[in-house]
Amino acid sequence: MAGYKIISAIQTVVGLFLAIGYLDMAVDFGMLTAFFGTSTSAWWSPIAFIAYLVAVICILQLVKVFTVKTE
Repeated sequence: MAGYKIISAIQTVVGLFLAIGYLDMAVDFGMLTAFFGTSTSAWWSPIAFIAYLVAVICILQLVKVFTVKTE
């Protein structure tokens, strides 16, 4: 169960970055500007960053599905 807790903690941190990223898109307090500056590409932009965070959360959920044993 230690692995489950670690994966859940990682998901929480990634989820917080996801929430802050969405908030920054709405309010523009500068986090995404600090990450990306003024130059972006199709592979590294604020929208791609949000998509990568969602992908990480989904992959970690899938890891939990295959690693947690039910009794």
